Amino acid sequence: MGNVRNQMRFAGRAGLHGIWWIAAAASFIATLISHGLGIGVYEKACEEIRCASFLMLNTNQLTDLASVGISPDLYGSLTVILLAMQNISAWAVGFLLYRYGWKDPYCVVASLMLIVTGTIFSADEALVALSDRFRFLADWFFALNVIGSTYIFFLFLLPTGRFVPRWTVIPATIWIFEIVIGMLPLPPIFQYVNVLHLPPALLMVYTTVMHLLVMYVQWHRYRNFATPEQKRQIRWFWGAMSCYFVAGALGALESPVTNGIMKLFDMVLLYSGLLFLPFSIGMIVLEIRVRHMSSAFNRTLVYFVLSVMSVTLYALLVGVLGFFLQGKMPTMIALIATGSVAAMFQPLREKVQRAVNHLVFGERDEPYQVLSDLTKRIEVSLTQQDLLPTIVEMAARALRAPYAAIETRHDGDEVRTLTSFGTPVEQRSTIVLDVKGEAVGQLVVGIDRVNEALPPSQRHMLNDLVRQISIAVQTIRLTEELHLSRERVILTREEERRRVRRDLHDGLGSTLASIMLRLDEAIQQEGCLPDSSRKALETAQSLARKAITDIRQLVYSLRPPALDEFGLTFALKELALQFKDPSLQVVLEGFDRRLTLSAAAEVAVYRIVQEALTNVVKHAGASRCEIVLRLQASVLHLDISDNGKGLPETLSPGIGIRSIRERAAELGGTCELQSSSGQGTHISVKLPMEERRLLYDGERQRKAADSARG
Repeated sequence: MGNVRNQMRFAGRAGLHGIWWIAAAASFIATLISHGLGIGVYEKACEEIRCASFLMLNTNQLTDLASVGISPDLYGSLTVILLAMQNISAWAVGFLLYRYGWKDPYCVVASLMLIVTGTIFSADEALVALSDRFRFLADWFFALNVIGSTYIFFLFLLPTGRFVPRWTVIPATIWIFEIVIGMLPLPPIFQYVNVLHLPPALLMVYTTVMHLLVMYVQWHRYRNFATPEQKRQIRWFWGAMSCYFVAGALGALESPVTNGIMKLFDMVLLYSGLLFLPFSIGMIVLEIRVRHMSSAFNRTLVYFVLSVMSVTLYALLVGVLGFFLQGKMPTMIALIATGSVAAMFQPLREKVQRAVNHLVFGERDEPYQVLSDLTKRIEVSLTQQDLLPTIVEMAARALRAPYAAIETRHDGDEVRTLTSFGTPVEQRSTIVLDVKGEAVGQLVVGIDRVNEALPPSQRHMLNDLVRQISIAVQTIRLTEELHLSRERVILTREEERRRVRRDLHDGLGSTLASIMLRLDEAIQQEGCLPDSSRKALETAQSLARKAITDIRQLVYSLRPPALDEFGLTFALKELALQFKDPSLQVVLEGFDRRLTLSAAAEVAVYRIVQEALTNVVKHAGASRCEIVLRLQASVLHLDISDNGKGLPETLSPGIGIRSIRERAAELGGTCELQSSSGQGTHISVKLPMEERRLLYDGERQRKAADSARG
């Protein structure tokens, strides 16, 4: 069943691509022939009062234009150029959509609709019908008109390929139904449901309602779903559709006596909308479906807008100069107009490039504005819970990505998503976040190729943005580590207090209470029972000795007295003697009595050695254990190795190893464990000396305070 479905899907896509190539070839041929027939025709007045073509003018209308300095030759040239540019705009966007989105059926359909409708609106079907040589193109125009007339149905699906709101499927279906009714040779009864047989006024109402519904669909998306960048694109679509809609309505109201100037205004308004409608549709589809064609689309739009503005400026200059000079010195007028356009071209290009970059790439074309906004958002984020979502949202909006997330790796390969923005998509790129060469996470962006999402001149912005995000993520990591460290300190302190209280209450407290009872008994029996009194005093003496032993053990557990009385070297030698027996040789190397450490460092080294020796005696089965202590570059190195049986590869470190690592980490140090079965165990501990440790602690506290203030 799955194979059949895949084969049907493949056949459907192959058929769609076949239709695209056939329609594109027919459109290309029809365009060339139509534009060729238009050369030298539009500057001539049509013989009939009502011209066969919308673009032709009668004698009175050409006279109206001549009165303001627009000669018939200028009108004819501008008309051909305007038609060609409108057609080129549709072809350019349609080709780009097909080139970069040929795997997406919706992009293929969008490309097909743009190319066909661009041909229909730019090709003059009336000229082809009047030509004896190219009457065979009438059938081609009919087929293209059938395909192009479905553009309303396509616009209802823009840009996701779904009907939103769902009820819009009703007018879209009605539109397709009317096209089918108009095509097929059906019985006369169907004429009552064929809108083409309606009076012109009702037909205009029907067409107007359908176009307004299309604009409502985008307004609904604008109000409920669109991002700021998408809202800007929708405004462009509204502007282009409004020009087309208003010009179409004015054209329907025209009559043969319409002033030539009004006729020209209506034509310019209509084709202005048709000029920019493909680009507005292309930007919307680009944002949703074909993100990696931004650069090609950007260049196309820049040079197209430049061409439009250059032609417009040239026409305006020629028209204005011709009006004031009353047609005198036409060569000089052309030279002045050409020179003026050439002088303004470079400044105009820079402004157009900035405007188009902002339109296509959004804030990505303003890198330092993006970084400034990111810094401001970080400053107003009160907690780290607000900070990460803010960073991800700013990154997604800056890159105009539908999805962005920050991920970290734990325990080797386990990926943890710290926060995300938007909806996950199939296309994604991963950018490593690192600070001074240390990976702190990765930024996941819902774009196939991140570099294509930026203007070529501003791709360095990505590095600056990633650097700021990396620093922010590292700050949050340090804050979390400091928070966990404080929690461990508090937990350890409370556990130590609980243990001391328990030892005092259950051990020393009960012993002292027993001493008091025996002393009371001795006092009471002193005169009458001297033997019993003596026995009570001996018991009290024994309990007192036990209390002293408990106190010594309690004090020893808090801090070994030998450290204060004799120093670290002697205390470790004494500790080694406690663990030494005929089956185990403990060797100390590098211990210097002149070595001066802080009280915290002394306790840490002592407890680490004690824990390591305990593990050697209990688990290693070793005959020799070496303990080496050395100072190198303000770092204290403590190496403990044995020749025992080692640790199995599948065995995870126990409480003893974790305790050693925690004691090293408390002083800003590190602990590395190397062991393999039958090869013994080696523990390497590195502790910064007091100056570096204070600097480390101060740096952690400063970063935590800065993060808390942020």
